[in-house]
Amino acid sequence: MASSASDLARPHVWRPANDVAAAKTLLLLHGSGADEFDLLPLGKSLDPTANLLSPRGLVRAEGANRFFMRYEDGSFDEAGIVRNSADLAEFLWVASGEYGFDPDNVYAVGFSNGANAAGAMLLLQPDSLQGIVAFGTTKSFEKTPFKKLPSLVGKRVWIANGEQDHYSPPERTEAMIQEFEGLGAKVDLLMHPGGHTIAGEHVQQIARQLS
Repeated sequence: MASSASDLARPHVWRPANDVAAAKTLLLLHGSGADEFDLLPLGKSLDPTANLLSPRGLVRAEGANRFFMRYEDGSFDEAGIVRNSADLAEFLWVASGEYGFDPDNVYAVGFSNGANAAGAMLLLQPDSLQGIVAFGTTKSFEKTPFKKLPSLVGKRVWIANGEQDHYSPPERTEAMIQEFEGLGAKVDLLMHPGGHTIAGEHVQQIARQLS
């Protein structure tokens, strides 16, 4: 069967919790060049009692898996981000029916390209997620293409970036925080002194708050 962006033929990994229906589900969204196995240890570290659902990004660029394209000038394929958000929301819905997890208790966890995908999904498909954990992220849209402004009241956002990460300029991080907070989300910003990487202390801190 051919891979589809929105159904279970899409390459993915499903790691169920002991009590699938009662557990939260972490939707794991890998960075550029990785695959559906890359963030499984991260998911386990964030919540060892959670269901883990990890799909592969289906955009290929120079042999690397991505959820959407980033162009040479540093800009993003914003139309591709919109399509990906809708595809992931549909994939989640189909997966919840197949695997039996609670579709109202899902958090997206992403790194880099996958973190941007998580943030865009919360903005454009807010009913799909309770919150996001975004490592090494930046603002995806110059102007977010809302059909109507969503309410993110009750949603949680963790942004975990590096001070030396050129992918995540401070002014775009601040604009991203303002957008999420303006829509009602509770946002926590964590900064480490390094570059484009995930800091262990951030994982531990978010794990304590996520449980």
